[in-house]
Amino acid sequence: MLEKIAKQYASDFKVEIEQRFDSTEDGKVANAIELVTDQMIKNKMEISTLLTVHEISADLRKEFEQILFSTCLAFLKQQNSSTSIALEYLAELYAANSMTSIQWVLKNGKDANIILLLDQMQEYIFNQLKSDLYTS
Repeated sequence: MLEKIAKQYASDFKVEIEQRFDSTEDGKVANAIELVTDQMIKNKMEISTLLTVHEISADLRKEFEQILFSTCLAFLKQQNSSTSIALEYLAELYAANSMTSIQWVLKNGKDANIILLLDQMQEYIFNQLKSDLYTS
């Protein structure tokens, strides 16, 4: 039962994240996590609890992180950038920041200052694709 519930949340999360990335304009994906988190707040007690369960067949946090990483990496690869920073590294930063934000909001509620900081951090990550500072 636990595995089934975790898989359903992971599936819903994947659809939502992919839609957010697909609907971005000019690489503006920074606010995707805020929009996704807004949806998660409806089931915050259940999702928060599932994020603390780390069973091999039902690890929602690991599933979410993998979805964030792979979706972001695919997006970064589509941007055809020439950054010297490994795209995998940028995708891991995005996933880590996003998970921290998701867990914070589920535990503490939305905070405009934290959302602004997350957006700025995510924008910084994606702006590395355009920056001459890091190109080879």
